[in-house]
Amino acid sequence: TWLYIIQISALLLVCVLQFFNSMILGSLLISFNASVLIARTIQKNLKKGGLLNRLGKLILHVLLVLCLTLLINKFIKRSLNLESDEHIFKFLKAKFGFGATRDFDANLYLCEEAFGLLPLNTFSRLSDTLLFYVYVFVLFLMTVAAVIVAFQNLSGSNQVQFMEKMEECTITLKPDAAYNLIHTVLFGCLALSTMRMKYLWTSHMCVFASFGLCSTEVWKLILKCIHLYTSQRV
Repeated sequence: TWLYIIQISALLLVCVLQFFNSMILGSLLISFNASVLIARTIQKNLKKGGLLNRLGKLILHVLLVLCLTLLINKFIKRSLNLESDEHIFKFLKAKFGFGATRDFDANLYLCEEAFGLLPLNTFSRLSDTLLFYVYVFVLFLMTVAAVIVAFQNLSGSNQVQFMEKMEECTITLKPDAAYNLIHTVLFGCLALSTMRMKYLWTSHMCVFASFGLCSTEVWKLILKCIHLYTSQRV
């Protein structure tokens, strides 16, 4: 909770320091942080119940946060009469086939090659440096671990036979690793949809891949999976 409050306070301070820049008040980040605080107040006891009960609560919580974010953002923009970033949403709407637009800026982006889809030859060029292979390997391991940990957390299982597997996966999913896993997936989706954004993904690929190669936690999980783990090997 304090994290969201700190983010909102920091954005409001930036708004003041930038001579009351209204664009910051109309940003999605402020609306998202406010919606999360509201949703956490409305919806409680998310960690109680069985697997299906927890999963249903989680889906409902995500939908509630997204709807509140859009509503709050729309309310702020209408109250302050903000239209400075509307061309971005019009561009996204036209790009993904949800309707044509007559906005000049949005059409200009559509005509620019850099705002098109990521070319397939990008993967072959990344493979030439061996970066892509290492990245996919680490991404696969981390994704499998994330799925197992998420299932265990949602099911709330305390069975003894699952404790060792839970411990192995939790080791590789510390908060920093989970945060970077989410980031690299989001950056990848952004780069695939808009070629110009690939600079975010490729730089993060290097960080993520190097983490997998140098992390003792990842190698510990691999050795445990193939039953070759001893404390002297790591």
